[in-house]
Amino acid sequence: MLLRIFRSQSPIQFILILPLLVGLWYSSYGDGNIQLPGNYDTGLYRLIVTMVSPYPTLSSMIAMVLISFQAIILNYLLIKNKLSLRNNLLPTYIFILLTGSTQALTQLSAPLIASFFIMLGLLDLLDMYELKDPFNECFNASFFVTIASFFYFPAVCFFMLIWVSFLIYRVLSWREWVISFIGFFAACLVVWFYFFWNDQIPLAWNNITHFFPYPEHFHVHLNSSGYIIWGIIALILLVSLSNMMNHINEKVIEIRRKYWVIILMFIIAMLSFFYANQQFRFHIIFLTIPATIIINYAMLNRKKSVRSEIMLWVLTGAVIASRIVGY
Repeated sequence: MLLRIFRSQSPIQFILILPLLVGLWYSSYGDGNIQLPGNYDTGLYRLIVTMVSPYPTLSSMIAMVLISFQAIILNYLLIKNKLSLRNNLLPTYIFILLTGSTQALTQLSAPLIASFFIMLGLLDLLDMYELKDPFNECFNASFFVTIASFFYFPAVCFFMLIWVSFLIYRVLSWREWVISFIGFFAACLVVWFYFFWNDQIPLAWNNITHFFPYPEHFHVHLNSSGYIIWGIIALILLVSLSNMMNHINEKVIEIRRKYWVIILMFIIAMLSFFYANQQFRFHIIFLTIPATIIINYAMLNRKKSVRSEIMLWVLTGAVIASRIVGY
């Protein structure tokens, strides 16, 4: 039923999205809970927390707006790059499900803000394929990822995605590689000017240097229900990833290379968990972007749609159960 609605491009899919968003965010809306600034915040997130913490409703609205914009951008990104069906909101549905699967993801946090800029960077990365001179796209992608890292420094790991994309696209010209560094230093210049103006350079530099010596270990603390629910979600993701890997070579070369960028993004997101520290639940937002694309691929490309329908219902049920039990 659900999958049939999205695959048929029915207007009903627009009606399903808003209640889903409101329902998953209802228990967190206006509660005033936000991620406290951690060791990997260079200063920009602390500024936002200072501004919005006295206004609980405002912080919840900002979180919902960020998620909504990311869902819209992701859906547009996939359709524009021919990675999903036209007039299809299934990626939006899956993304809202995943980002609403735990209370931490429905709260304002540094990773949530960083993921918005990473999404913008991904949009430029996929756009640069087969462009003769993708200078603007290279600059924008590196600029956005760098800005993301100043809200939550572990996001700097995604700078590797830019260089990996160059290798996948076989970008051999030195200009694109140099421009990626120019975008990096341009973003640093903008942010460091803010730090200099507010006399926060020593604080920002201290937080950045603490990132490199060693990663902070994180521990997963869930009860038996939590392990079952997240195990179901992880199983659906792994089955979808297996499906993509088995059939990716059947696609035309453009689609194939873009999907490899997504797979590498998923791997980088997993590796970034070495720096997730004790607040790893907020860090999960980095996985939701590639996970949405991978699950969307499996849902739309299975020969037997009944299996995809069952998987979508199971995913929906697991997320709803996760919110009911309070994760």
